[in-house]
Amino acid sequence: MRIEKLLLWCVLLMLIGCVNSPTTTQSNKSVSVPQLEGMPLPSGATIDSKKSIIFGEGPSWTGRVEIIASLKAEDMVKFFISEYPSAGWKLLSSTKSKSSILIFVGSNRTMSAEINELSGFNSGSKIILTVAPMNTRAK
Repeated sequence: MRIEKLLLWCVLLMLIGCVNSPTTTQSNKSVSVPQLEGMPLPSGATIDSKKSIIFGEGPSWTGRVEIIASLKAEDMVKFFISEYPSAGWKLLSSTKSKSSILIFVGSNRTMSAEINELSGFNSGSKIILTVAPMNTRAK
């Protein structure tokens, strides 16, 4: 299980490392992006497209999406844990702290959700979703 987590993080870091520009020029987008279909988010959440990149389209997209939500980080963790299983995502592991990380697996993809409390005058949370294809067998 430890090796699988390590491999997952390596794949995710390589995917992020290859990325250096967003797919759109707007600073924020509504979460009704077709790629996020099947990935529930609270209403009013916005995507920071300058810090996000999506490869592909539809339910098989991969990439990194940064989202700002009005819910506190603790409430976002509860949201993911309660809403994602009904959308077909199975929770594999979770680390809840100042920066919480949830790892989910779908039918053919893995997803990490890093959730942080916004600081200063901002209230709410920043969520970084990283989605990658699932490698079922190493060769």
